[in-house]
Amino acid sequence: MNVEMIPVAAAADPAGLRGTTAVVFDVLRATSTIITALAAGYRCIYPVSGAGEAAALAAGRGYALAGERGGEKIPGFPLGNSPLEFLAGPGDGSDVLVLTTSNGTGAILRSVQAERVLIGAVLNAGAVASAAWREKRDIILVCAGSGGRFALEDALGAGFVAEELVKLASGSLVMDDMTMAVRDLALYYRARPLAGLDLGQHGRKLLTMGREEDLRWCAQLNKYSVVPFFARGCIKALQL
Repeated sequence: MNVEMIPVAAAADPAGLRGTTAVVFDVLRATSTIITALAAGYRCIYPVSGAGEAAALAAGRGYALAGERGGEKIPGFPLGNSPLEFLAGPGDGSDVLVLTTSNGTGAILRSVQAERVLIGAVLNAGAVASAAWREKRDIILVCAGSGGRFALEDALGAGFVAEELVKLASGSLVMDDMTMAVRDLALYYRARPLAGLDLGQHGRKLLTMGREEDLRWCAQLNKYSVVPFFARGCIKALQL
């Protein structure tokens, strides 16, 4: 089995994903939020690129609406992109969520040519690695990046998944150079993932915005066994 990494989703060739299992990362914060929301009881999450499209979909079907641009909640949207906003679950509202973010939702939608699209983060590294391994296809780790640029936190999430794959593979894994590099990064930060998230440019931005608790949440290695998958426009939890 081959494992490759795409460092910035916006630069990826979607056709190159055909026949593979893609694992998409936007650790700060979209994929961490998706994992948290599904674990808290949301049934389905629609990732949408545009804010107007997201608002129209949610209003037309009575779904919950969440969105972020530049790290801030979109004006007029009830929810933003902090995983902590979703811990209480859907409550009396809809258990279907429409989500649009600066980078993560676009990266998910750009990966639709893959045979299977899984959602990964530090929070579910072991679980998503196991799910990808069971698919028995070549794996591509797709990092969303931030504003079209490489993001350290996504590389760290991909590295944790790569290390979990190495444990599962027992020597039958062939990794490209980028995957080997991020695996080494993850090994360096394994005992202190938060330090890696704090170090990156986007992590530092969130800290200046008062989002330290978001970073602490997203840095919890293997907190969840939830593995989200994207199919037919909707993200649901894979039944393991």
